[in-house]
Amino acid sequence: MTQDEFEQARMTGGYGVPKQVHFAANSLSATHTHDQVSYVYVVEGTFILNTAKGAERFGPGETCILDRNIEHAEEAGPEGATILVARR
Repeated sequence: MTQDEFEQARMTGGYGVPKQVHFAANSLSATHTHDQVSYVYVVEGTFILNTAKGAERFGPGETCILDRNIEHAEEAGPEGATILVARR
């Protein structure tokens, strides 16, 4: 998926304006939740989403949707990660 396709999909899906987030190389966030659905687009690097279901890896051009109130931790690969995240 291109960034333009992500923009179109997030607008069609009713998601708000995306926020760009950068994760340092090999970083891991504390486990947390969000009170909104998150639609994520990976701009560069490797983004790893850790949930009770396991650790899913996403690369540039890939997307994922994380439902609200799901415990998770965000992780980056050895090159770090930059993502766009839009919520609704």
